[in-house]
Amino acid sequence: MQERRKFFRLKKRLKVEFKIIIDKFASMVVPPNISYTDTISGNGLTLLYSKTIDKGTKLEMSIELFDENKTKVELAGEVIGYNKIDTNQFEIKIKFIDIDEKHRDKLVGYLLKESVKNKRTRK
Repeated sequence: MQERRKFFRLKKRLKVEFKIIIDKFASMVVPPNISYTDTISGNGLTLLYSKTIDKGTKLEMSIELFDENKTKVELAGEVIGYNKIDTNQFEIKIKFIDIDEKHRDKLVGYLLKESVKNKRTRK
């Protein structure tokens, strides 16, 4: 039986900065990788990226919301899989493994507002 999602998923392009976590910490001297989401929810996201990232890899991430405050949601995620979608393009599937509930609430609130906005513009 398939597990039901706890949060709805929204197709939304958001900027994500991320670093690979090695030995519990991400390197402070290596600049972050920058990419964009394809879909996102309160529990995870699908990242569009030019390379594969191995399943089980842990990432330190910062997601920029396009709200009035340019809120950044800081969290840790784990790669649960990937799909090749083009020659140099992959969908990296990531579940959130460490996110402050305040940040999750901001993210979910933002996604709900965006979902309502999208429904209004389709009519």
